[in-house]
Amino acid sequence: MTGFRRYVVRRLLLLAFVVWCILSIMFVLFQLLPGDPTAIFVDDNFSPEMIDRQKQLWGLNDPLWVQYLRYVGNMLTFDFGNSFFQIEPVAHIMADKVQNTCLMIVPALIVSVVLGTLIGAVAGWRRGSAFEQATVATSLFLHSVPSFFVGILALMIFAYQLRWLPSGGMVGLGGPEGLWEMIASRDYWVHLLLPGLVLVSREITGPILLLRSSMLEVKGSDFLDILRAKGLSEHRIITHATRNALLPLVTYVAVMTGLLFQGQVLLEIIFAWPGIGRELVQALNDLDYPVAQAALYVMALVTLLLNLVADLLYGVIDPRVTYD
Repeated sequence: MTGFRRYVVRRLLLLAFVVWCILSIMFVLFQLLPGDPTAIFVDDNFSPEMIDRQKQLWGLNDPLWVQYLRYVGNMLTFDFGNSFFQIEPVAHIMADKVQNTCLMIVPALIVSVVLGTLIGAVAGWRRGSAFEQATVATSLFLHSVPSFFVGILALMIFAYQLRWLPSGGMVGLGGPEGLWEMIASRDYWVHLLLPGLVLVSREITGPILLLRSSMLEVKGSDFLDILRAKGLSEHRIITHATRNALLPLVTYVAVMTGLLFQGQVLLEIIFAWPGIGRELVQALNDLDYPVAQAALYVMALVTLLLNLVADLLYGVIDPRVTYD
């Protein structure tokens, strides 16, 4: 077995262990949560025998270790059961909410990476210039401001004061429902503009600062002197330098996507975006444990898988990395 294959096996085993730890912690936390989810279905007309029979039907009277094993098995096979309130399979709810969350973060991620790469590359190449100083100062400021504060401020100005953009939702009432019909509609993009710009204002700072630092390292490389000696234009030299500086960004994007996927909860609440973060908060308020558990599990799993992709991708694209 090669060094890379051994590394992949070790990372997969570590991933499995972390998933088990997350599931175990979630099981304990939901056992300790105040409130009884059975109270949703039980009223004063239920006799003690009827309540006990209902708990037996749900498996709540089983020993704790039996409940734990059943819970782990169901989560690993994505058998999340049915929602207490929505009376439909939780897996269907999660698929819809994950799609909605991706419809918000993917466009913002693409804009952040593309613009951040360009701005960061130019700022790193023009070290000491007014453009670099302004770029770094602005990026540090935007990175330090909480996204929910920017979201509330943008909502107050552009939605309530100026009334240029809608205050929330993914589409208006009676708007398109299918995925491709929604993407092709103007209504979706108008609703996406405000939360998307708030996301971009924060997420673009990472690529800018990373590319600037990486470009500063590449700028002193010997191969750039060779390119200048060949008579290449300044624009082409910057292009070659940027390609070499992109290596750290490739792996950063995978990690950035995972963090963005689980970190947009407050923005989904502020802009009433029907994504997985908003669904998680609503499920916790309603004591809808199957939905809440599934949402937490999916968010953690996406983050772990993207971190794994980042680790493996770095070794594939950088020949200097060895696994022996």
